[in-house]
Amino acid sequence: MTKQRVSAQFEAFNPRRMSRPWIARITSWPVGGNPILEFGAYVGDQNGGEVEILAAVGDIIRCGQKDQREGTNTWSDWRVVDVDYSLIAIKQVDARRMFNAVEAAQ
Repeated sequence: MTKQRVSAQFEAFNPRRMSRPWIARITSWPVGGNPILEFGAYVGDQNGGEVEILAAVGDIIRCGQKDQREGTNTWSDWRVVDVDYSLIAIKQVDARRMFNAVEAAQ
């Protein structure tokens, strides 16, 4: 599978409150366990930027940002790489199903 750069944009954030944004590609997902992640990079600063990683069509991607305080602003979401290398938001249960399908086809 050919891998290309995929990215997601991030708005400005308060670095005392929020961590640097992150992105990761799921490389393995053990039965009954948590997925194993390969992390990409954030290109930018507190004024905004983007996260990027190399991924192939059908790869499952996670990205998010952590609230450094005990607030409720921490978030992460699930995405799949589409045929044009854009990222499409999906639910976790769909991410697991898609990952299993790709893994079985290999």
